[in-house]
Amino acid sequence: MSSPEIASLSWGQMKVQGSTKTYKDCKVWPGGSRAWDWRETGTEHSPGVQPADVEEVVKKGVQTLVIGRGMSEALKPGKQRGLDLDF
Repeated sequence: MSSPEIASLSWGQMKVQGSTKTYKDCKVWPGGSRAWDWRETGTEHSPGVQPADVEEVVKKGVQTLVIGRGMSEALKPGKQRGLDLDF
């Protein structure tokens, strides 16, 4: 099973194939997607994506992870300790 594709992307709006929702930010994994609320894990542009954000989708079966940096490339990938990731 593969992750749903991003159907459209513009500033502050993402649509994912198979979903009727419009996301500001989202996480996708094989068979699903959901809104990505940065406040859940303390993600900010700097220091960046938090390990808990990555762990959530890895546990759902993601084998290749793409972390978008945003329209102005301000979001940092963060430090993902304990995970074997290439940046």
